[in-house]
Amino acid sequence: MPHLQELVKLHQDSPFALIGVNTGDDPETYRKGLKKHGVSWISAYQGEASSIADLYRVSGYPTYFLIDAKGMIVATGHSSSAMEPKIKELLADMKKSKD
Repeated sequence: MPHLQELVKLHQDSPFALIGVNTGDDPETYRKGLKKHGVSWISAYQGEASSIADLYRVSGYPTYFLIDAKGMIVATGHSSSAMEPKIKELLADMKKSKD
């Protein structure tokens, strides 16, 4: 969780959003976990029968999807640190296209 908090803080002034979907805990454990870990990003609870996980064919946890400004998935992975360079690249490309 600390790495995700750093990621959100690092990109707070960018067109970046982190959205979490929890599919493994019961609702009470989920809510307590949000407080315990200081989750400051959008987080949704789906429970074990997650239609989102099924729709996106999630096979392991955590799974990360990097979505561009057009709503297209441009990268997937299971490591937040591996996604960070891809996030920076996507944000740089978005900035170039604005200029």
